Amino acid sequence: MTTENKKLRASVLQACRGLAAYGLGSGIGGHVSARLPGEPYFYMNVFERTFEEMHMEDIILIDFDGRPVNSARKPSQGIDFHYGIYKQWPDVQAIVHSHGFWITAQAAYARPPRIFQNVSAVFYERTAISPNDDFDSIAASMSEQDIAVVIPWHGAITVGKTIGEAVSRHVVFDYTSRMDVTLPPHTPTMPHAQCAHFRELVEKAGYYDETWKLVQRKADAAYDGNRTIPMFV
Repeated sequence: MTTENKKLRASVLQACRGLAAYGLGSGIGGHVSARLPGEPYFYMNVFERTFEEMHMEDIILIDFDGRPVNSARKPSQGIDFHYGIYKQWPDVQAIVHSHGFWITAQAAYARPPRIFQNVSAVFYERTAISPNDDFDSIAASMSEQDIAVVIPWHGAITVGKTIGEAVSRHVVFDYTSRMDVTLPPHTPTMPHAQCAHFRELVEKAGYYDETWKLVQRKADAAYDGNRTIPMFV
């Protein structure tokens, strides 16, 4: 029997609740996963609960063949890209996938989101477009430098070297998608030079570290002892 990592498991739960607080977890189908350091396993939420409903028993350990470990419960069937990404890119330690409203609306354009403000610049030239949600499609479209994947008419994936990085990127990707969907087609986008400048500046400033702390605070504030109540949608 594989030894559990209670701290990492709790972080996945906190991530699910944080995403729920942001309004990204009202429906069945989102996934949060985190790689077990040095082992061919990862933690992930079960399929039959939304992010809003997650408790510790809903976070299970899964091997790199997609089989639950130490649990009879099941994850979503469509999780091959999680262990596929972990196998192909060892630096990726966490993955988030959701069908958030704005993310899914932006995915209908079948292109990366337009960049209109500084914190969104991290996605500039680092967002892949996959024709499908299976790993073969994602692997063919995703490069080592990409931190987000748009799955047209489905949703999006973000990855990170920590669970906090993957989750905070997802929250900002949702914000970026909302701007893309709601601003008119003729709205000027950020020029290349500014995108490159802000991408470097935002990452050096530790913006995403602080965003993860904010996500955790929102998760705690939105949890009523039974479920997470979205703070805004």
